[in-house]
Amino acid sequence: MQMAERRTPRSHTLRKNARLWRCASSAALGLLLLAPLVTAADPAAEFQLETLRGKVVFLGEALQKRTGVASVPEAQQRTLALETSGGEFIPLLEDTRGRAFRSDERLRKMDLELLVRHYRVTPMRQVLRVFEVKGGDRYEIDYWCDVCSIIMYELKDCECCQGPIELRRIKVQ
Repeated sequence: MQMAERRTPRSHTLRKNARLWRCASSAALGLLLLAPLVTAADPAAEFQLETLRGKVVFLGEALQKRTGVASVPEAQQRTLALETSGGEFIPLLEDTRGRAFRSDERLRKMDLELLVRHYRVTPMRQVLRVFEVKGGDRYEIDYWCDVCSIIMYELKDCECCQGPIELRRIKVQ
């Protein structure tokens, strides 16, 4: 016995295609509406590069010296900030590069120029490059392991050989 071919009525096919078209157009419209949100979430689009000059200080201590208002003892050295020559305090994000100012007191004694990222959503700055300004010259600051010949960005044992590293100043033109 042969089975007869069954055909779908034309009106059913048209309704099915119309539903598919509505779903596809709704999805496309949704993607178009969400595109600006996805783009806005891109962190690279939300910062500006800045060059700042000053000395890095512990914000709690510096504010107490300037205003006489003391923070609680555990907050005295909690936040690092750049104190500009104009007297403004700019808080620094303490990532690997920023943490160098906490671990190496020599950096807090230098007149510095910092290349930073300033994200729109925060007053903090992320340190990208550190320069010492001395006698009209600029020196890029990092740490160097003579054994492994690698650059590091904070004072600690070498990540490769676990040996000591040294502060390095490279004159910049």
